[in-house]
Amino acid sequence: MQTNRDVLVLTGGASRGAVQVGMMQALAEHGVRPAGFVGTSVGALNATYLAGHDPVDGPDELAEHWLRLRSRDVFPGSHWGRPLHVLRHRTSLYRTEGLERLVDAWTTARRLEDLPVPVRVCTARLETGEAVYHDTGLLRSVLLASTALPSVFPPVVLPGDDGLAGTHVDGGIGDLVPLAGAAALAPTRVFLLDATVGPRNRPLRHPIDVLLAALSVSMRIRPRVDLAGVELVHLTAPDLDVRMHDFSRTAEHVRLGREHARAVLGGVRDLAV
Repeated sequence: MQTNRDVLVLTGGASRGAVQVGMMQALAEHGVRPAGFVGTSVGALNATYLAGHDPVDGPDELAEHWLRLRSRDVFPGSHWGRPLHVLRHRTSLYRTEGLERLVDAWTTARRLEDLPVPVRVCTARLETGEAVYHDTGLLRSVLLASTALPSVFPPVVLPGDDGLAGTHVDGGIGDLVPLAGAAALAPTRVFLLDATVGPRNRPLRHPIDVLLAALSVSMRIRPRVDLAGVELVHLTAPDLDVRMHDFSRTAEHVRLGREHARAVLGGVRDLAV
């Protein structure tokens, strides 16, 4: 019997990235051992953590990290300090110290290519508007670029395959659902761990709300990806309507991701083969 080569694709989704942890717990319970990962934005953080840890215990350990996260860990500084930060740095509302500490705590390798399981991390290159899939490079720099939501965090300059440096921002801008990155990992089956949500009808009370609403629309203007006959298992979870920086409902997100994944996986044939 042929062995499946399972590749996991993890979308962006900010604080909703916790649903992907519950989905991974369900996949581990069903014996799925990923041969590779593709991640964008928060999905890249989750993917690199899982690629560097035991496939059985890693999802539970990652859940513990998520349950300890608070908004100030990722979005540091006071409300009144942001205007001063913008005046000094001009390109972002927030500093990256919190993200840097998170990346350093969650990763086990210095370089992306040193991870035990291959990972492709998606960023968006501002000069060209294209989605770029990285499988080499300094892990901290690539992850900071993949999570650099424009105007929220500063862009990151990364070396390019053409020998020229490029300016990179959040991978969700280039490919929010990065299925296109899976083909290079030669999967026989792809699990899509989807933390995205549709448009929300909520009041726009702050300039950042307008920015995020506009980005949400632009991120979804992407052509469908043809996986050329590769089986696709799409895992989703209900929208709790939390803001991107709200980590107060992480436990619910993890639980919903796990429960809804279990329901879907119960109908997948040859799951652990």
